[in-house]
Amino acid sequence: MNNKHNPNTVDTDVLTDEQLEQQKMHGWDFAFSIVVMIFATCVIATSATMPFSGTVGGISTVWYESPGLLPMIIGCAMFLAGVSVFLKTTKENGKALFLKHVGQINPSGFLMAAGGILSYIFVLISWYDFFLASAVFLLFYIGLYYLDEANINKSLLKIYYSMIVLSIAIFMSGANEVINSGYPYVTDLILLATGLLLIIKMFKLGQAINIETKLKVRRMVIIALVFPAVLSPIFRYFLLVPLPNEGLVVEQVFNTTYYNYLAPARETVALDLSDEALAELDDAF
Repeated sequence: MNNKHNPNTVDTDVLTDEQLEQQKMHGWDFAFSIVVMIFATCVIATSATMPFSGTVGGISTVWYESPGLLPMIIGCAMFLAGVSVFLKTTKENGKALFLKHVGQINPSGFLMAAGGILSYIFVLISWYDFFLASAVFLLFYIGLYYLDEANINKSLLKIYYSMIVLSIAIFMSGANEVINSGYPYVTDLILLATGLLLIIKMFKLGQAINIETKLKVRRMVIIALVFPAVLSPIFRYFLLVPLPNEGLVVEQVFNTTYYNYLAPARETVALDLSDEALAELDDAF
């Protein structure tokens, strides 16, 4: 009788609960990496259809001013991330683990991960200031997987998805027009409050767990705030790419600071454009 053990197979009878859960996560990581690569490919293909140079309304544009540049870079980054996870899980026998445990795995974590990405694309950056949307999303997403604490995750999910439900109710009903009638960016305060609440809650719960968790919270909060604070000005002012939505922070803080104090003085030239050229220019932006 052959008693040799295949290194690519694991006897689940001798696994601890933690090891079994890790196997299941490797299986879902394998499946999710494929989803990410497919989604990223669609983003890249769509952004490639946008004009990267040309003349609109008598004004010549170059590649780094294209509206397709930002989604192209994000799509490529997502695709590379998907490839990285795919290769890693392939080495860990991710395909076999996924097929083995797919009937037992609770897909709630997978759905939450996908729900987070979809909510960022179709809710946050569609309706809110880009900086605030990106910061809140990173606080939520990094917090879930980097901190990996049950109590913290429960609070993050409750706060984040309560904000998503509230946002859908406000913007789908048209109430945002009434709310923003006095000041255009009042609704952005919803994200500002959500971000502050996420930070306060994570620090409070992290401190109650141990000092290491508190330090991890501090690191991830810095990353979540610094990354969009660097990315937004690079695309907006150096690459001249308009952001999806510019509101309380980008419009009121970044634009005011840049154009009033940092931007070099430029000589303006009056252009006499035809109605057709003006219409083309308006359609382009």
